[in-house]
Amino acid sequence: MKFTISSLLIATVAATTVNAEVWKITSLDKGTRDNTCSRQIQACQNNCGGPSLAPMAFCNSTTMAWGCGCLNNTPNMEVWNWPVPAADCSGSLNVCKNNCSAKNTSDCFINCTKTHMCNTEDAPVSYTSTDDVATAPKYVGPAVSYKGDKLGDLNDGNNRDNLSPSPSHSGSSDPKSDSDPAGSQKEATDDVNSATRFQLTGAAVLAAFAAGMAF
Repeated sequence: MKFTISSLLIATVAATTVNAEVWKITSLDKGTRDNTCSRQIQACQNNCGGPSLAPMAFCNSTTMAWGCGCLNNTPNMEVWNWPVPAADCSGSLNVCKNNCSAKNTSDCFINCTKTHMCNTEDAPVSYTSTDDVATAPKYVGPAVSYKGDKLGDLNDGNNRDNLSPSPSHSGSSDPKSDSDPAGSQKEATDDVNSATRFQLTGAAVLAAFAAGMAF
């Protein structure tokens, strides 16, 4: 069988397009994961007023599951600024740009910047927080911002086609979501609340311990 240069180029481009890089925060090297988790725990402890006041400060450097709960106050750091969610956003952004190289269009790179406004409320929600250190994160969820806005294609290799906002939280999808902006906005907000719910304080921390949650 003979192959022409043009056919080989077409095959190479097709393979590059199909085999897009896929982002997952656990793909970070061990050193980076350890450092990010260390900063995550320290940030929570500082925010709570010290290690003894942060009984639910945890981060699993293998799964990157994290959580923060204080005894006397609610953590006041914005979720998108915590080390793990911030690293998740920047990693997704880098993969988005890498995948744009195969498409070779300026619009693709521009879209990556628009959908990955890291360290702001317009950043894509990071599905890495969990209720305890042993539970693996969800990792991939609907593409919505912390502000509750639906985002476009994050282009990070993860398939979100079957992920409509918040059916997993409400028990069923809202049939009005596509035609009702208010319904769609509520669903997106539900996803944000679910992804950020593990910032606990006082009574919630004590109630969690009473319920036998192991952090």
